[in-house]
Amino acid sequence: MRILSKEDARELLSGRSPDAFILQLSSQLQLVEGTYSAPLKSGVQIALSKLFAYLVLRDSPVCLYVTGWGVATEHLDLFDGYRRSLGEKRPLIEAPVHLFDRTDEDAFISILCMVFFFSWDASVFDLAGRLLLNIP
Repeated sequence: MRILSKEDARELLSGRSPDAFILQLSSQLQLVEGTYSAPLKSGVQIALSKLFAYLVLRDSPVCLYVTGWGVATEHLDLFDGYRRSLGEKRPLIEAPVHLFDRTDEDAFISILCMVFFFSWDASVFDLAGRLLLNIP
């Protein structure tokens, strides 16, 4: 896993910002109709994160871009401590993009679990532009 600033991510996305890339994907990809609520129980959130990891970490590198945080349900010390254990010292606001490949399944699951636990907003997308999951 690599943790990137928005500017670092722009280089991977052919000069487009992560926000512009997501906007383009959302206009190009066929959207699944309906709204789905995230499960409230942590065990189910973990299972859902594992399922997403299985489904998305197959072919192309995948980004998990945290787009919204600062809610009452979060505990940033847990998130920051996890990232520090990986050598990342920048705060989330400076480096909100996480890049994963097939060998990063556990890290993907961990970050996605914290997104669910803390009720954060995030987008998961592949660099090939075939997948977009928005978590509002």
